[in-house]
Amino acid sequence: MNTRFRINLVITGFLLAICIIGTVTAASVAHTWQEQPAFDGSFSGLMFSSDGSMIFAGGSQLLVRSWNGDIHWGGRTGTVAAMNSDGTRVISALDSSVRVLDKNGEEVWTRILGSSPIRAVAVSRDGSLILGANDEGYIQAWDVNGTKGGLNKTDRVKKIAISPSQTLIVAATEAGLKFFSPKMEQIWADDKEGTLDSFIAFSADSSTVITSGDKRVWSHTGTGKLNWMREVTQTGITDMACSDDLTAIVLGRKEGDVLVLDDTGQERWKYPAGSWIEGVGVSSDGSIIAAGALDGTLYILDRNGNLLLKTTTTTLIQPESVLVSRDGKRIMVADEGTLYGFDLLGLPEVTPAVTQSPTPEIPSTCPTCPACPAPVTTASPARTTVPSTTGTPAAPLNLYLGFIACAGGALMVLRRKT
Repeated sequence: MNTRFRINLVITGFLLAICIIGTVTAASVAHTWQEQPAFDGSFSGLMFSSDGSMIFAGGSQLLVRSWNGDIHWGGRTGTVAAMNSDGTRVISALDSSVRVLDKNGEEVWTRILGSSPIRAVAVSRDGSLILGANDEGYIQAWDVNGTKGGLNKTDRVKKIAISPSQTLIVAATEAGLKFFSPKMEQIWADDKEGTLDSFIAFSADSSTVITSGDKRVWSHTGTGKLNWMREVTQTGITDMACSDDLTAIVLGRKEGDVLVLDDTGQERWKYPAGSWIEGVGVSSDGSIIAAGALDGTLYILDRNGNLLLKTTTTTLIQPESVLVSRDGKRIMVADEGTLYGFDLLGLPEVTPAVTQSPTPEIPSTCPTCPACPAPVTTASPARTTVPSTTGTPAAPLNLYLGFIACAGGALMVLRRKT
């Protein structure tokens, strides 16, 4: 009897272990909500508030909503627009005007910048610094009340961004990169590299700037000193997202894969999707990475490039239209006609990185460009419509096996007692 009891005890422990493992490793995605534009067009330029409770989408029109839908408005033009980190201010361009709206869509103020159309806007995390750049190359700063700040005349701006510390402004212009102070005084410029850069990201402490575009990725200090530069593709970078500490620099490539670099520019891993990557996103600590492929497949990966799960959208995913919330628990993706909100379930807890105060400039430890391995080029897939599918995969089998194992173990123990 004692021997049999010990055997039953071992079996019960084994089954309970399976139960625990199955429950911990279970991961699934819930299709929480979806939105269609009020009129013809599609969404792009997605943003989360810092706590993930508010979302923003631009594109052919604006959409602002809370994740649970309590706050919901949109329909205005949103081709050039942005939202601050708590969702209380939305900045949009209307011809030659910069317009500021509150979280309910009510106009706070509007200011005119010259006579040419606004090409780019940006807003600091707390909404206290607002920028607009027009077609003539003027960049104007305003404070939260609409009072004019610094003004600079530069080359035509493609994209502009404000660092987390609000001490640095980076503009990707048609002549190259430009760094400015909040007073719009130029700190550094690189006019010899032309119009390659399209994406801008900062480290959490604002000491490092990552830019990319065309075939290359750059790392600079806040004063413009080069840390490293690397060519990472033969065909082109389609999107970029970075973790707070820059140990996960996530790049979508036309080769049909996701490439992840570390903060020194060295390759960590690649994930082959088999289709042109349209958009990428990453959580603040780099633990959750999402990538949307041209064929409508959304891949969700862990920090080491392992596939956690995947799902599909109804039509083609739009360029630069995949985003992960800071805590890694929510994902947005836009296809040709719909914006989707997904909740990730059964994933480990993610502790958001804390934004630190700016640190002194760190001397470059990598002054030259590392050798670039030659990537394999694959033909770009044809843009064909993907058949309609459900956006929510079935829950993992391990979860159900775990419940069964727990029940079996409990029955064995009860049987022994009787």
